[in-house]
Amino acid sequence: MRNNTHSTVRGRLAAALAGLALATGAQAQQPPRSPGLYLEAAQARHHGAETDAWTLGLRVPTGWHGFQGSLTLAVDAYVSRWHAAALPGARERFTQLGVVPMLRWRFDEGRSPWFVEAGIGGSYLLERYRTRAKEFGSRWNFSDHLGVGVNFGAHGRHELGLYIKHVSNAGLVEPNPGETFYLLRYGVAL
Repeated sequence: MRNNTHSTVRGRLAAALAGLALATGAQAQQPPRSPGLYLEAAQARHHGAETDAWTLGLRVPTGWHGFQGSLTLAVDAYVSRWHAAALPGARERFTQLGVVPMLRWRFDEGRSPWFVEAGIGGSYLLERYRTRAKEFGSRWNFSDHLGVGVNFGAHGRHELGLYIKHVSNAGLVEPNPGETFYLLRYGVAL
């Protein structure tokens, strides 16, 4: 049942992304390289439990680009609010702060509205993460991101993406079960 739920959620997110790209008539244009804000809705499922997260982030382009403009670097700084089924007497809500450098590859020598991106950065949980299903040994963690998205709207100022985000301390402190979120991101250039 669990795998069917993951497949259903991922399928719906992929369909939403494809539908938006078709509906907006995504055109080849160079999206702005200016700071932007983004909002994410995410969910992680494990051992019959789930953790939901909402994230507000700021993306700041560094100005670095290579490979004829196909590859760019930006820094994402964000705050996430997680909600999980906690242990009796423990917290149910957790706050994560993170900073992640993100490399973005845009197709067609940088002209395509479609992109893939990845990044590894650091994050800190203000509260120790302990739920009915798992417990983190550290508040300090790595935050790995992998996603695909599309820019749309006037001058490509808007974007929508599907991402996978994994949070763990890479085994530096036990226990280290990690948490993997599947998320939908909407961003807008300022």
